[in-house]
Amino acid sequence: MSENMEKFRHIDGNMAIIESDFIKITFQHGDPAEVGVNGCRIEDVIDAIVEKLLDFQGRDLACEENATALYHLDLAREALLLRRRRRENQGLIGKRSKHKAD
Repeated sequence: MSENMEKFRHIDGNMAIIESDFIKITFQHGDPAEVGVNGCRIEDVIDAIVEKLLDFQGRDLACEENATALYHLDLAREALLLRRRRRENQGLIGKRSKHKAD
């Protein structure tokens, strides 16, 4: 792997860029306080999907399955928010340490 691609890895070693034929997502890599904002958060991707499904729900494409997907995406956002709050409360934002569950 080239040195250039190596800089696009998360702190845990995973790739910070996901790319396929019709999508490219660049996730934040590094603490924004140290490296600046250089990508999106998982929550940003969820928000984009929610926006699309809400658009469907406001038109002829409304259905029970979209509503179910929206419900689960909301649960995912809440879980990620809880993770962030716990990490903040434990002083772990920007660190590689695991947080403790309540």
